[in-house]
Amino acid sequence: EPKHVSNFLWSLSRMGVKQPDAHLLEAMQNRAKQAAGELKPQDIAVFMLALARLGVKNPDAGMMEVIQSRAIKTAFDFKPLDFKNLQQALSKMSITPDAGLVAAMQRRATATAGDFGPL
Repeated sequence: EPKHVSNFLWSLSRMGVKQPDAHLLEAMQNRAKQAAGELKPQDIAVFMLALARLGVKNPDAGMMEVIQSRAIKTAFDFKPLDFKNLQQALSKMSITPDAGLVAAMQRRATATAGDFGPL
């Protein structure tokens, strides 16, 4: 299942791995690129946050393109925690998101503002 990629990388990051094998990261990013059409918002957010926690600074450009495209297509299903995790990941990796992704996240956040917890 595609979510196994995000769960595996998240587990590595939780174990404190800071410099995972470059071949592993390449393989996981390629798998995410191939399976992007099946990823749910939580999978996207966890995958991106795991990459950031693992110290990835320059993720594969093709993977980023398909991940952001998938996030735009599934933005209506994002929950507040998914937004937070995705935004935190992009920020930590110093990635400026696609304008379409920013617009989609803002529309969804506006529509679900009542679901956001207090400060």
